Amino acid sequence: MFDIPGYTINSKIGAGACAEIYAGVEQSTGRQIALKILHPQHLNNKAEYKRLVEEGALLLKLAQNDNIVQGYKTGLSGQYPYVVMEYVKGRTLREIIFQKKKLSDLDTLKMAKGLARALRAIHNANICHKDLKPDNIMINEQGVVKLLDFGFAENIKAFKLFGRSLDGSLPYMAPELISTKKPTPQTDIYALGCTLYECATGVQPFSGMSNEEIAAKQKDMRYGAAPVSQHNPAISVLTERTILQAIQKDAGRRFKSADEILLDLARNPLLRDVKDTQKLQTHTVK
Repeated sequence: MFDIPGYTINSKIGAGACAEIYAGVEQSTGRQIALKILHPQHLNNKAEYKRLVEEGALLLKLAQNDNIVQGYKTGLSGQYPYVVMEYVKGRTLREIIFQKKKLSDLDTLKMAKGLARALRAIHNANICHKDLKPDNIMINEQGVVKLLDFGFAENIKAFKLFGRSLDGSLPYMAPELISTKKPTPQTDIYALGCTLYECATGVQPFSGMSNEEIAAKQKDMRYGAAPVSQHNPAISVLTERTILQAIQKDAGRRFKSADEILLDLARNPLLRDVKDTQKLQTHTVK
């Protein structure tokens, strides 16, 4: 077990390709924390080492946003870089969609608002998330949306095209990102649109039997997603319009910013008619 002064590290709760996640407790406050630490097999992988260090620095920078997982501390345990983060008790959006198949119109709109607020903070810091998808979104026990996993996040101003790999998940990847590998705020908006489409319909807008098929559909500017209402007639016209504008293949026809999305959502009467537009009801569904 890793030794982090000031923290009691308990069980392993998850693992990705390059890092492991542990649950623990901050000894001075008693609050639960999550610890993300580089997987031992990647200790000599300079790219993955740097990625985790940069993820930790970014989370500390974005520590005041309710819709982004909070970063508390970064450091080294021996040779291993780690990030101490907020422990989010709840379920991933992927799990919720798997159980419910489709979210309600209102919960889809609340999801859109929470994620747009997260993207506004990220983009204002000149960062692109690059991997927004249901697996990297949690809804805590209070119904608050939390965006996680900044392992692929990229500084827009410091981006260098030469030698960059194609990071992210193809079903949520904007066509221009596949072609140029250059992230922009609108590539995150496209991923948000694909995620909301899946919330509302239970299916991905651009799916396929292989990565090659999905990539071909994403890059084909003539291939549009089926209407949301075709999969879910209960979704309102206004909600469908918001989703479809976010997943326009032509970036010039998408929302230009997260602020534009929030302004669009503010016009939706369904959100105006509820007292708390931040919290989803999905966590109460058995």
